[in-house]
Amino acid sequence: MDTGARGVDKTLVARACRFLALGFSVLLIAFVAPLRAQAAAPEHEIKLATMAPENSTLMQVFNEMNAELLKETGGKVGFKMFPGFVLGDEEDVLRKLRIGLVHAAVFTTTGLTDINPDLRGLQVPFLFGNYEEVDYVAEKMDEDLKRGFSNRGFEILGWPELGFIYFMSTTPIAGLEDLKGKRVWAKANAPMSQAIIEKAGVSTVAINTPDVLMALQTNLLDVVYNSPYYALVTQWNTQIKYFTDLPLTYIGGALMVDKKVFAKLPAPLQETMKKVCAAHLRRLTERTRKDNADALELIFKRGVKKVTPDAAQVEGFKKLSESAMNDLDPKFLPRDTSARIKTWLAEYRSRPQSK
Repeated sequence: MDTGARGVDKTLVARACRFLALGFSVLLIAFVAPLRAQAAAPEHEIKLATMAPENSTLMQVFNEMNAELLKETGGKVGFKMFPGFVLGDEEDVLRKLRIGLVHAAVFTTTGLTDINPDLRGLQVPFLFGNYEEVDYVAEKMDEDLKRGFSNRGFEILGWPELGFIYFMSTTPIAGLEDLKGKRVWAKANAPMSQAIIEKAGVSTVAINTPDVLMALQTNLLDVVYNSPYYALVTQWNTQIKYFTDLPLTYIGGALMVDKKVFAKLPAPLQETMKKVCAAHLRRLTERTRKDNADALELIFKRGVKKVTPDAAQVEGFKKLSESAMNDLDPKFLPRDTSARIKTWLAEYRSRPQSK
């Protein structure tokens, strides 16, 4: 075949390829269009804000929760997620929730205590020694807490958590005396922890959480506190040398939805939503606890040393906490709630513990 013929062949082949490509595109559109219709917004779309980063394990659980909710409701109910801090911090999100810009949100209980002060009873420093105690008391409080939020216009769908908070420092902190002369972080909007620190008579440095790493790097802080997992992902662990093996306080969480939005769902869909969310959020709590345990193990492997207070030092912290909590306004920390929690704790601790 001559060169001209080959040129014609090439032209025909190119046209044929374009025709096939066009045909394939038409078929693809015809195939994808129904899928897009199926993926359309559900009849009841709940706008959900969470502080969880886009690619985190937390968002993975939330996405799985949403997938099951869509499946169990036949595509009638689902979440539209707003992850990370795209809508601001917890205070910003709470304001948006109140005015209807979002319908639901995941908060730490610290961000919800102004709505329901009874939650502060779970955050009293040095109150709990382990998660078994937390679970026992939280189960006792569950219905009352949900009723309290319901009376204030919110439906609770589950209780995730941040976990236990610990002292982390550049010098060993075993007892109260070790805090003397140290520059201790005073977290904004954490009056209970701040009350403990101030009662101990130590110097505090009040800065926002995102600035803590730089403060550690520049020796502005000696002592900070957070969960092991948070310390690892924010790289605080690279600037500390010691970890005090005594839970400072417990920080829970909640997924709540505007009651007016929830009320628009037919009763069967409400029950399905409650069941699906509660199951996945319990799974998230278990995942968070494992993440914290794994993070702590990794922190120790990277050279941070564990400091274990003795019985007298632990008792010193607890007495200081009790004194500081007694000084707080009863409207801030309800006395009847604290009394009930102490009763339940004593009840749990008096039970024969399985080995």
